[in-house]
This record gives sequence, structure tokens and C-alpha cells, in this order.
Amino acid sequence: MNDEAALLAAITAHADEDTPRLAYADWLDENEAPVQAEFIRLQCRLASCSAADPGYPDLTERHAEMVAQFGPLAKLTAPALPPGYHAEHDITGFRRGFLSAASGSWRADRRTPTDEDVEQFAAGLSQLIATTTVRELHLTDLTPDQVFRVLTAPGAESLTSVLVAQRFALGSTGDTESELIRAVALSKVVPNLEYLRLFFGSTPPPTAGITQLARAKFDRLTQLTLWIQTGPTCDLAPLTSAAWFRNLRRVYFGDSAVRGSALVPALAKLPHLESLDLIQQSAPARKALGMARGFPALARLELQGRVPFNDAVRMATGRFPALAELTIRGEGDANTAVQRFCSAKWWSQIRVLELAGGWITDATIKAFARSEIAAGLRVLRLHQRSFGAAGLALLASGTRFPNLTTLNLDLSHATQCRPAVAVTFARRLSLPRLRHLSLYGYPLGDAGAKELAANSYLASVTRLALRGCEIGERGLTALVRSPHLQQLVELDVGNNNLKRAGALLDPVRLPRLFALGLRGNPLTPSARDKLHRARGWLA
Repeated sequence: MNDEAALLAAITAHADEDTPRLAYADWLDENEAPVQAEFIRLQCRLASCSAADPGYPDLTERHAEMVAQFGPLAKLTAPALPPGYHAEHDITGFRRGFLSAASGSWRADRRTPTDEDVEQFAAGLSQLIATTTVRELHLTDLTPDQVFRVLTAPGAESLTSVLVAQRFALGSTGDTESELIRAVALSKVVPNLEYLRLFFGSTPPPTAGITQLARAKFDRLTQLTLWIQTGPTCDLAPLTSAAWFRNLRRVYFGDSAVRGSALVPALAKLPHLESLDLIQQSAPARKALGMARGFPALARLELQGRVPFNDAVRMATGRFPALAELTIRGEGDANTAVQRFCSAKWWSQIRVLELAGGWITDATIKAFARSEIAAGLRVLRLHQRSFGAAGLALLASGTRFPNLTTLNLDLSHATQCRPAVAVTFARRLSLPRLRHLSLYGYPLGDAGAKELAANSYLASVTRLALRGCEIGERGLTALVRSPHLQQLVELDVGNNNLKRAGALLDPVRLPRLFALGLRGNPLTPSARDKLHRARGWLA
């Protein structure tokens, strides 16, 4: 056995430890594979990182850059799986640098599994554990008996993550969701499980299953996802009073699981809760979020729903001593919410902010550009915005946002931006630390692309996305030849007016480019062939 084989064997044998993975990363550095080495180290650090950590924005940005570089190569490092198993082999299935997640081959075929499929799957589990780093199973559209068969098979005790999802009717006349939960709660995975995800799409509420889940002895569970798409409010009182519930660090609750008012106060009491997603929460739940006291460790919060902005204003009275990342997606008056947030004690702590779907006007931008958040904000993502030239002028200002490193602006199809305004923004953009820039749907045209190409403030940008910006051949040529953009590792110019993309034929330009997006352009077959010859797999 050579050195690499021995290192990989140690990683498989001790899949829950970082030390063998980091040792392999050192070996990769010594053997001229620095990209994969850094990818492994970054994913190991992210696995134990909180949004409240000072280096979190840098870590996530660097990880995104490494995904662009290593992502296309990831499938080459994935191991062979036993018969009946399937992995996407893209970067989404990787954890801590190696393939971590697998599902049944029926998922790739988009069909409901047969008993024979499940039997083969269960029989191969011990081989999967012995020969790969996969410790996460996605069990979609299985019956309760099939789930139990898999999770009691030899090797199941080594699993650390399980996803159970029911999308289609399985012919059961009983409480199928409760039986699925029961199959997990009574299985061999419980003592070692760290992450449990349950996605259900029908009624009735799985009350019996929730009670059974609460009784399970989860010694290591730190992450829980519970999504119940339809039906009346689900009573989670047994769950929130379970002994293991107090150990949770990351929680994702969706739809009827968050329709009551008792859940949020229970979450607020969790001493280690770092990340919380509340999706389609009810008005009582949103009200409770604003009134709740606690959340001592909560660093990341995401709210999604029909009117989260209107109710999120209640958060302004909360303490949230560790909150550093806030995402709000939905409808409502974002102006009022942001203006209320500006007076909150926790507002200046925010380093990552994403607002999507609300009515975001110049007044919104003006409010937080003048507030304490502006100086320390690192990542800003605004979607479906309604602000105009004044708002864009503030966002372009390095004086207002001196530490902003990621800026994503998504122009709603329902709003208008004049080309002259977009071009002016490209010219005035002066964020001194900018690394990632995404402008979706802005009518930059070739003139705006040329302004970006001439802008020296983009000299540190490594990821540039200009989808649907009405850019043609001349604009692309300016970008590719720009002396300020030669460090790009990712360029997305999809949905533009490119028929040839001829500027990309010279591989000397953009020498560090690893990810290129061209989808949605009217490229001719001849142009595609030339790009493939010039850029290989990249194109």
C-alpha cells in the first residue's frame, strides 16, 4: 500500500475525525495538488465554524472560490459505490473535503423504489461504510418498512446523517409520516446520529411520530430539520421538552411545524443554538420571535414566508447578542423593518445581510448606509429591489461600505432600471475590498461592461456574475482583456447576447479561470466547438 492509499484508508476508517483528512491535505500539497488540499482544509474549518466567528465571511468567500476551482474535479475523487447506490458526484455531496452523501439508484432514475431495490441497498450498506467516506443517506419515497430495513442493516450504526423525505403517496391509509419517524427513532442510527432531516408533504400531523422521536436517545444529535408542508399546526411540545433537544446547534423548521407560538420561546432557551431557519412561519410564531428573550449563541437567522418583513420588525426589541448573519425572504414592507433594525442593539453586529422579496427602496438603502451596520458589513445580497439611482450610488460608495467584500444585486423583473443608471453604477463602483460581485438583470450592455473592465476597484474580484445584463461581444471582450480582472476564478455571463464569445478563445486571458457560465446565450454550434477546443472542460 503506497502513502496515498494508506492515508485514504485512514480517512475511511476514522471518518468522523479531521486529523487524517488534514494529513492527506498535507500530502496533497507535497504532491502538487494544492487546490484539493485547500478545499479539504476549508471544508473541515467550515464544519466547525459559526457565523459569529470573526473569520466567517473570509472563510465562506474563500470556500466559494475553491468550489469554483475544485468543483469540476470533485467527481474524479469520488469513490466507487456499491451496487444500488447513487451519488451526484458534484460538490453538494461533499463534507469536510470528501464525498459524504449517497442515495439509492432509484433516485437517479426518478422512480419509486421496489423492495428488491431496497434489499440491495441495505445489503450494500456495510460495504459502503467500509470502503468510502459516505456517512449520510438520503431516503426518499420509501415506505416505513423500507426505511426501517435500511436503518437496521449492518453498518447503519456508523451513519451520522439521515434524510427521510416523502413526496408521493405510498398507498398507506394510516399515519405514514408518524410511521416513517418511528422507523428512524427505533433504528440503529440513533446513538451515533448527528444530523436528522425529515421532509413530509401531507397530513395528518405526525403527532405519534413526534412523541416517539422525543423518546429516542440521541446522544450526538446537533442538527435537526423538520418540514411538514401541509396540514394543521403540529404539536412539537414533546420534542422541545426532550433531553436531547437542548443540545441542538442548527435547526430548520418549515410550514406547519412552525405555526404555533410555543416553538420559538423553546428555541430561545437552547444554550448552543447557532443557526435557525424558520420557513413559512405563522403570525404567532413571528410575534413570539420578537418577544422571546434568550438566543445566547444564535449567530445566523433566516426567516421565510409571505409577510416576514412586516412581522420581523418585532426583532428590533430583541437582544440577539451573537447574531451576525440575517436573511429575510418574503413580502412586506422592508423599509419599515430596516429602519426599525437600525435602532436595535444587535444591528451593528451584522456582517452578512440578505433581503429578498420585500419592497426595498432608496429609503431602505439610505437608512442602513447611515447606520452602524455599514462600516462592518461584509456581505450584502439584495433581491427584487425597487431602489433607483440614489440607492445604487450609496451601494457603490467605498466610503459608506469600506469593508464590503461581497455584493449581490438581483434586479426584479417587475422593476425597471435605465441603462444609463446601470452604466453609471459600474463606473462609480468604488468598494476597496470587493471580491465577489453579482449583478443579475441590470441593463449594463457593452457600455457598462466596459466601465467594469476599466474599474481598478475590481482588481481583487475573483468571482463575477453578470447574468442577463444585455452584454454582447464587445462587452465580453473588454471584460476578458481587462488588466483588473485577470485574477477571476469564476465568470458567469449567461443569458446575454453572445453568439461567438470569441474573446474567450485566447487561453492566455483570464489564466486562473476555473468556472465559466455561458448558458442562455445564442451561441452557434461552431462557436461552442471552438470554445471547447480552446478552454476544454471549462467551456
